[in-house]
Amino acid sequence: MSELENGGAPQKTQLTVSGILNDLNEGLSRPNIQAKYNLSGKDMKDLFSHPKLKGRKTKPAPSFVLTDDTPDEEVAAAIEVVEEVTEEVISGETVETSETF
Repeated sequence: MSELENGGAPQKTQLTVSGILNDLNEGLSRPNIQAKYNLSGKDMKDLFSHPKLKGRKTKPAPSFVLTDDTPDEEVAAAIEVVEEVTEEVISGETVETSETF
């Protein structure tokens, strides 16, 4: 919708506090946020005067993404139990266990 179709009023950008906090946590600085949402200096002042945004700073984003590719201890323990039970069943021993998964 153009400004003429909207009665001449410019469309307002919808921002959320959680969205701005996420931007800060993702490493965006105030100038980055200003450019991302096409905000004026006054808009930025008004935005960061909100009680939940006041004084908030950019958290530097790490230069890497760490992926945990090791199995969880619980999963590893469960796999170990299953392997032990399988070995006992194959060898013909009776298995009694009170553990449930």
